[in-house]
Amino acid sequence: MQQKFTNQELVTLLQGLYGVQNLKGIKFALKVARNISVIKQILEPIEDVAAPSREFMELSQKVGELEQAKDTKGIKKLEKENKELVDARKKQLAELQEIMKEETEIDLVKIEEGLLPEEITAGQINGIEILIK
Repeated sequence: MQQKFTNQELVTLLQGLYGVQNLKGIKFALKVARNISVIKQILEPIEDVAAPSREFMELSQKVGELEQAKDTKGIKKLEKENKELVDARKKQLAELQEIMKEETEIDLVKIEEGLLPEEITAGQINGIEILIK
């Protein structure tokens, strides 16, 4: 099924597929696995864009420690001292938001209603509903 999805919609669908990947049924499992594989290939480059720098991760860890100590002055000081790093991360996240709005045409495998496992829940169906025919 060729269909257009935003990258954000693909992330949501991938989460839904992960939520049903341990349910039983060979044909169901094959279709779920195929869709996961296709979506992951599309989203993998986006993960690289989203990943924070090593320096930002170190800063984030320090901020986390200060938050636990409830040291708001220390946090503000640390953020001020690392303004360029914080601004770069904000810019990166803004770019990521735009990427998540972009549409991708993708060929996914429909899952026939009769293949749905007996133990599937309404919440799980909701997560993959767009694939069910």
